[in-house]
Amino acid sequence: MAPPLGDSRRAGYKARIEDLDRFVAAHHNLAGVSLLGCAVYLRLRRTLSRFLSLTSCVLCAAGCHNSCYSFAFNGTSGTGNVSVSNPPPSCSLSTANGTVQLKIGIPPGAHSMPGTEEPHFTHLYVTVAGVDAHPSALSEEDSPGWQPLTAELQEHPRQVDLLADSSGTNTAPLLDAVLPAGFYSQIRLRFAGLSENEKLGDANACRRALHCAMTSAGRILPLTFATPAPSFRISPDNPVDGRFYVPPDGAVLLTIELDRDRTFLRPANDSFALAPEFRLIAGRPPVVPEF
Repeated sequence: MAPPLGDSRRAGYKARIEDLDRFVAAHHNLAGVSLLGCAVYLRLRRTLSRFLSLTSCVLCAAGCHNSCYSFAFNGTSGTGNVSVSNPPPSCSLSTANGTVQLKIGIPPGAHSMPGTEEPHFTHLYVTVAGVDAHPSALSEEDSPGWQPLTAELQEHPRQVDLLADSSGTNTAPLLDAVLPAGFYSQIRLRFAGLSENEKLGDANACRRALHCAMTSAGRILPLTFATPAPSFRISPDNPVDGRFYVPPDGAVLLTIELDRDRTFLRPANDSFALAPEFRLIAGRPPVVPEF
């Protein structure tokens, strides 16, 4: 805060009040002045006096290192304006955040890929390397502004079963994320590439593969994708405006569900090529009862 600025303004307002007092004294101390004129003078004097105290409080409370916010009063027109010192203050208002809970799976009651032939697929294990959110629906892969929902996955990718019940409590072992509050238009789901295979260790349900399908007979078949490190952009399943909202100091539950009706799985030599489609559903987290 800059004390000289506040002192000079207070001195200026005091000088205005003294000028009013001298004007009144020169005109017979309000003698001969109409009652309306007396009322205006007294009211203006009280207003300026009160405003001196208010300005002092604002300058003291709003100061930020070598900068401050000030209010300038125009005594002739009865108007005012707020100004900020230059350079801008080095401190800023804190950004409100919200919590995002994330689950990945399949709608309740659908535990396998469609088909009547046996054996059928009961698990689709994929290794997730990251999940990000962006406020713009037009953002590209390299656009700034992507907010990570699963920062821990960058160092420790985890396998998730796309055919797990999304309503289950252990659908995906993902930690809650903290995001700036506001609206978001899309989610980016990133699968791990070959270079991240060694990070799984003993937790690899696919043995030596990053992604695999498991049949009802227990057979494990590697999964392949169109690109070595696939990334999928998913828009919220919201018919109103296609966005989801992270409330300040609140929480939202995001569920990434595999859309079985639009997902393709076809054989490719000793593996299966997977072309998945996803839905993003936003809702309120379940309330945990307190005991």
